[in-house]
Amino acid sequence: MMSKEITVKDAYQAIEKVEHPEIAATLVELGMIQDLVVEKNTVRVAMALPTLGIPDIIRKMLEDSIRKPLEEMGFTVAIEIFEMSDQAKNKFFTLARSNWKGTV
Repeated sequence: MMSKEITVKDAYQAIEKVEHPEIAATLVELGMIQDLVVEKNTVRVAMALPTLGIPDIIRKMLEDSIRKPLEEMGFTVAIEIFEMSDQAKNKFFTLARSNWKGTV
């Protein structure tokens, strides 16, 4: 049971160190976390992907990596997925090339 209400800062801190499974950079650094809203016991996360056609296994891993730390705090998590802007994609792919870890 929650002892206090979660703040946006608490929720953000719970996920700000989550790393991409194939890139040595956090989802925040990659520009994938676009927005985070707290409504009572629900945290809504807007996550941008470079393309909506990424493999389902990667998409699920990304969603689970965000969901897990927030659920461990006792919150329901809703994740909205959308495609990055061209500018965000350029930043993402630049970081991906220089920090590539390899296939999951």
